[in-house]
Amino acid sequence: YSYALLAQYVGLSFWICLPFAGVMAAFAGILLGFPVLRLRGDYLAIVTLGFGEMIRIVLLNWYKFTGGPNGITGIPRPSFFGLPFTAVPAEGTHSFHTFISLVYPIEFSPTHRVFFLYYVILALAMVTNVFTLRIRRLPIGRAWEALREDEIACRSLGINPTNTKLTAFAIGAGFGGLGGAFFATRQGFVSPESFSFIESAIILAIVVLGGMGSQIGVVLAAVLLIGLPEFFRELQQYRMVAFGAAMIAIMLWRPAGLLAHREPTLRLKENP
Repeated sequence: YSYALLAQYVGLSFWICLPFAGVMAAFAGILLGFPVLRLRGDYLAIVTLGFGEMIRIVLLNWYKFTGGPNGITGIPRPSFFGLPFTAVPAEGTHSFHTFISLVYPIEFSPTHRVFFLYYVILALAMVTNVFTLRIRRLPIGRAWEALREDEIACRSLGINPTNTKLTAFAIGAGFGGLGGAFFATRQGFVSPESFSFIESAIILAIVVLGGMGSQIGVVLAAVLLIGLPEFFRELQQYRMVAFGAAMIAIMLWRPAGLLAHREPTLRLKENP
């Protein structure tokens, strides 16, 4: 919604709106973090899911600003270094396929933009993964791991739980904002129906079933929980039944997650 509203009312391009979307989402994460600092575990998940439902209701009823249930349409598409993915470019300009045709002849295809977005989001996912691996070795990353394992021990070591939690909320929400901007430009349309409770529940299930703190486990859980229902799409009304049965099977088979084992980021070396 940050990207869609900035593009609609201010006329900014995708590449300019992308960092703004991350910053606004991070700010929203900080606002959410303050009232839930004393919560942990299931209670924290319940409050965050409730906050997401509140936002959906606001988007649904603030018709003049967000378009209400009609959503926002006409979201501009990103360009390839200023080259739009259009069949007929403006006079005196080039589009993506006409510029490439100067070197190698190709015809216009609407899949060019889809492939471009795929590689951009893939690059962002790789950057996010590298950033996560690197930040885990920094003091703030080690504080996150310690806080996850035992908050009381963190307090005894002098770690400030308030600042540690707020940074986690802000950075996590910021990456969510970047992903949301890609979602908006890929769909070309956003509405409150895209952010229902079931979407939040699926995301939470992906994290839990993948294994808390395991990046590869979360990737495997995402492929499983998002891709598995597509195999049962022909079952129509029984598709979600198959989805629920698969989740129960995973919880019985791997109650701690697909890849629950995690090693500490740093280990103390033995003194020879």
